[in-house]
Amino acid sequence: MNEKSVDKKLVIELFVISAASLYFELAMIRWLSSEIRIFAYFKNIPLMACLFGLGLGMAMSRSKRDLFKWFPVGLCILIAIICVAGHTIGNPYFDLTHVTFINPLENYLIGNFGDGKTHTEIVYRVIFFMKGLTVLVGVFYLIVWTFSGLGQKIGQLFEKFDSLKAYSINVFASLAGILLFTIVSYCSLTPPVWLLIGILPMFAFYRKPRQIGALVGALVIAFALNMPNVRWSPYYRISVTDAMLDADGSYPAFKYGSNINVNYDTIEGAYDNRPEVLAKLSPKQKAKTADYYDTPYIALGDKPRSVLVLAAGTGNDVAAALRHGADDVDCVEIDPYIANLGKEIHPENPYNDPRVHIIVDDARAYLRRCQKHYDLIVFAYLDSHSAFSSMSSIRLDNYVYTRECFHDASRLLKPKGVMSVIFYYLTWWQLARIYHSVEQGYGGQPLGVYSASDNGPTLLVGPGVDPVAVKASGLKMFDLADAAKSFNFDINEWKDVNATTDDWPYVFLRSPGVTWNYAFGLFFTLILGFGLVRKAFGSFTSNVSGRLMFFLGAAFMLIETKSVTQMGLLAGTTWVVNSCVISGVLLMILAANLIQIKYRFKNLNILFGLLFVSIIANYFFDLNILNGMPTMMSIATGSLILSSPLLFAAMIFAISFSRVADPSKALGMNLLGTLVGGAFEYLSMMLGVKALNLIALILYGLAFHYARKLNSMPPESRLEAMGENAEAAVKTEGDAGDA
Repeated sequence: MNEKSVDKKLVIELFVISAASLYFELAMIRWLSSEIRIFAYFKNIPLMACLFGLGLGMAMSRSKRDLFKWFPVGLCILIAIICVAGHTIGNPYFDLTHVTFINPLENYLIGNFGDGKTHTEIVYRVIFFMKGLTVLVGVFYLIVWTFSGLGQKIGQLFEKFDSLKAYSINVFASLAGILLFTIVSYCSLTPPVWLLIGILPMFAFYRKPRQIGALVGALVIAFALNMPNVRWSPYYRISVTDAMLDADGSYPAFKYGSNINVNYDTIEGAYDNRPEVLAKLSPKQKAKTADYYDTPYIALGDKPRSVLVLAAGTGNDVAAALRHGADDVDCVEIDPYIANLGKEIHPENPYNDPRVHIIVDDARAYLRRCQKHYDLIVFAYLDSHSAFSSMSSIRLDNYVYTRECFHDASRLLKPKGVMSVIFYYLTWWQLARIYHSVEQGYGGQPLGVYSASDNGPTLLVGPGVDPVAVKASGLKMFDLADAAKSFNFDINEWKDVNATTDDWPYVFLRSPGVTWNYAFGLFFTLILGFGLVRKAFGSFTSNVSGRLMFFLGAAFMLIETKSVTQMGLLAGTTWVVNSCVISGVLLMILAANLIQIKYRFKNLNILFGLLFVSIIANYFFDLNILNGMPTMMSIATGSLILSSPLLFAAMIFAISFSRVADPSKALGMNLLGTLVGGAFEYLSMMLGVKALNLIALILYGLAFHYARKLNSMPPESRLEAMGENAEAAVKTEGDAGDA
């Protein structure tokens, strides 16, 4: 391949645009999913839109139509929609924040569809569905249009470099973009500041007043519509409001504490449950307090000396442990900002008590590493309202409610220890799922008890559970027949609800499968883009080289997603782990590129063979066998096994990409492949996480087929298959490419 001279100015331009594309991608995904909640549950959709836009733009790098000049306008419109969304809450027609089109009782989203039995409810469902679909598709293609400008600029700059060198600069810049956004998240900066950091370097590329005005306009909108008193943790959009109990006759209104609104939903708070405070309330006011924090202590009678609280939040469960005489309380909270908020605002100040030890970590990861034993382990209300990664449909809390997790917790119980599990059950099958998971994880039936407010049963299990003592406590006992009447389900259906496992951790899906709502929303969105793909890529979508790049991208995305998900299980679903894993993948790609630039490997057969073996090994590998190892050795061993396919895949791509003659379209097709790979990730809801290995194996098998087909072609046919200006590439490779 002919070497192209390297202009430092062009290197800087490619670096800045590539870093900006990744930075804006991460910022848009997080900001959008916090403000318009439908994208929190279709977390892959914004990612796929970004990839689609970048891919289309790269394919149109030689087009006379200038897409890059429209990036500021697209960004400004996108920012306006995101910022306005929070101000539409409560509007029955234009509420963007809580729009959705999936039944919340089946998939635990937001809103109320009713039973769908009356004419009015059917019409409401149709209108609600169309509204949600319009928002989903409309925002998707707005992102595509916006990011296509960045993609076109990257593609134009790629033309000026050797393909692998350009790709190496692109990957290194992407790594810088990830690290920059990681720092921004760590510092808990607000979205307008995120935007300011991303836009500043873009001023160097625009000179026209309209473009500069659009960039400035985006900043003005972001800062002007930014809601006061809203804080951003590494995971959530957080606001705090007073938790007030209304006046009741002679009893005045009472400030009970604070409500913590996470991504617009009040899912926790900091409440004052001291007996001397509750004594001042009327019976009606007292009935509205959160009395379930005390339930395990009332039921057990004995004072547990050592307590572990998982998902400690702002400290309500911790305060309950202290009120009941605990001497040693370890509390695990994944979000450092929420833990610090508890120190600031909790009326009982539990986190300032010397008996309390705060551990900022993922609950499941802590259980795997912990060697300490406890009298009581409390699974508090874990509802993350956030996906672990933009690549994955796994939520932060999913791996905490699997039978393997409950088994991990049971080994930390003392001889008379107890495990307490409380959950906010919206449906009977969620209760059945948690019940079965606890039962299978511990190896015995849990005992369910209700608080005085009857706010869902607390499940108690462990060698220290005494049914006689629990009944003597006076609390209402869980009874399956009563639950069947309350939730209106057939008792025979109870046993058919499957437990959650590490391979299928979807607490909020009624049964394994991709619901038609998910599938329709996903594929309807993609099908609309088919015409754009044909127009942008032309015959490149049907030739051998284009298909090779496509399947390499789809398979790599699937393997990367699975690896990110399983590394979350191994090391914790924290934002640090997520950033480190994705950064590690980029470093692996960069290393593969540099190795290929230096040594020019040509034999793909061996690498494909190693790739297939490593994928099959991943399918059969059980992470639980690492439990007995020291923490660092366990993480190192698991990381090596999980990442091995990525290394071989990166080498295969580096070799294949070094042979293409049209790097812009080739990388564009690769990005479109990653988009499809992201869609395939949803199949884990039906088949389980491990099954993604088998799907990736099929995709890499297709890539291997096209690689061999490309290599077996005579030189003149390869010219046509590899795209425009391929003659130089074929002359360089000659007959040496032995694949």
